[in-house]
Amino acid sequence: MRVIAGEYKGRKLLAPKGAEVRPTADRVKEAMFSMVQETVPDSICLDLFAGTGALGIEALSRGAKLVYFCDKETASLEVLEQNLDKCRVEGQRAAVIKADWQNACTNIKGKCNLVFIDAPYDMRVYYSQILKTLDEQGVLCEDAYIVIERDSGAGGYKLPAGFGILREKRYGSVGVDLLLYRRTGDGE
Repeated sequence: MRVIAGEYKGRKLLAPKGAEVRPTADRVKEAMFSMVQETVPDSICLDLFAGTGALGIEALSRGAKLVYFCDKETASLEVLEQNLDKCRVEGQRAAVIKADWQNACTNIKGKCNLVFIDAPYDMRVYYSQILKTLDEQGVLCEDAYIVIERDSGAGGYKLPAGFGILREKRYGSVGVDLLLYRRTGDGE
């Protein structure tokens, strides 16, 4: 696992041992970033279920201003911190939040215009609730992009109001969805 492009290009990232963490394959990561390449520079990102931090670090490498890395697992967070150190990421560009997805949003100061959701595949039943929580907690900018990596063989998920699918791709057993968020309500 490595950083594909940008400032940290070629840096190898660590991954914890065991099957608990499922790092995003380089070809899938490249596909994800090709979908949002115009959005990444100067963006405020959320790497929900960060694991090793590979997606957020890739965003920083490609010019993101700030990435919130959220995960609840101590082992993942230790590896994430090592990966941030390995890439010499400046502290003001990365905020690490130890919390589950339900509580992570309360620790985010400001709005994100790019979100990566790479949840454990058995959590697909929660995707609708995760999106709804991001909306309700005010984490998303208008026209924010959300990239979801999921098991391509699993059934879909219901999109809450305000979210629309722009693109769906399949890479073997991995599916990638690009969503666009537009705020609803308040007379809009």
